[in-house]
Amino acid sequence: METIDILIPVYNCEKYIEKCLDSLLNQTYKNLRIVIVDDGSTDKSAILIKNYQKKYNNIEIYYKNNENSIPKTRNFLLEKIKSKYFTFFDSDDWAEETYIETLYYTLICTNADMSLCGKVRHKENKFISDKKLNKNSKIIFMNQQEALAEMLSSNLYNGTLYCKLFKTELLNNLKFDENIHYGEDLDFCYNFMKNCNSFALATNRLYHYIVRSGSFVTSKFNIKKLTCIDCYNKIIADVKDNSELLLCAKSMQGLIAIELLYYTFRDRYKNKVVKQSLKKIIKDSIPLIKKNKRLCSINQKAPLVWWLTKFM
Repeated sequence: METIDILIPVYNCEKYIEKCLDSLLNQTYKNLRIVIVDDGSTDKSAILIKNYQKKYNNIEIYYKNNENSIPKTRNFLLEKIKSKYFTFFDSDDWAEETYIETLYYTLICTNADMSLCGKVRHKENKFISDKKLNKNSKIIFMNQQEALAEMLSSNLYNGTLYCKLFKTELLNNLKFDENIHYGEDLDFCYNFMKNCNSFALATNRLYHYIVRSGSFVTSKFNIKKLTCIDCYNKIIADVKDNSELLLCAKSMQGLIAIELLYYTFRDRYKNKVVKQSLKKIIKDSIPLIKKNKRLCSINQKAPLVWWLTKFM
């Protein structure tokens, strides 16, 4: 049984880290190396993870000064990889006990270069049972074109780091772009997936993503959030000769721009140049959103709210 590295950046998550680690230590797949970097936490996170390390010999902890940069922290974790496979895990989330086992055996049994599984998104303290989520689970096998199109359309899965098992040999010295503060995970996944030929998605929803205060959705708008747009600009330039992927990337960039424009309105952000640039992206993307059949139903309805942006 191969060892799998689980990479966890930690910063001020004392309310969540114990449930996170308990869910990993209770996995049915036991050969795990849990690698944690505490990024200068000012709460009790460092004490809590140290207590776990004293009890379990498969937990490694590193400490660094907070640089207010998730890409830098994730690059630090990449340097600590020792195993044949690795995955990232958010310190405020948790997983069903078959999470890692499903990712591993989906990869091995299909001989794919990368495996993925489903997630459920819910608020803090709202429990959703695995039994309710996975009655009709199946495995979907994809080539590179199909896998990238699905991710760029945020359809079967998106560009987040969790719910993915990576082969270390395909990393090829890839790093996170430290100039992208929101969307750096999509940028990383896109570039990693370009090194892969085959993908296997287990539709089981085994990862629990917790929406909490301080997340991208709930935190106040700031200029760094616009690096989401920069991420898509990089991808759009890279796929300019691939009509299907170009459609997927441009249509999703439009949806992200609608979301960002809403945040400027919600948070009373006054920069007119920023708002106008977002509106231009939205206007140009509306025909593409209508054409992209991979978009989920709620995203395909985005053109219906286009007129609202004129008041933002």
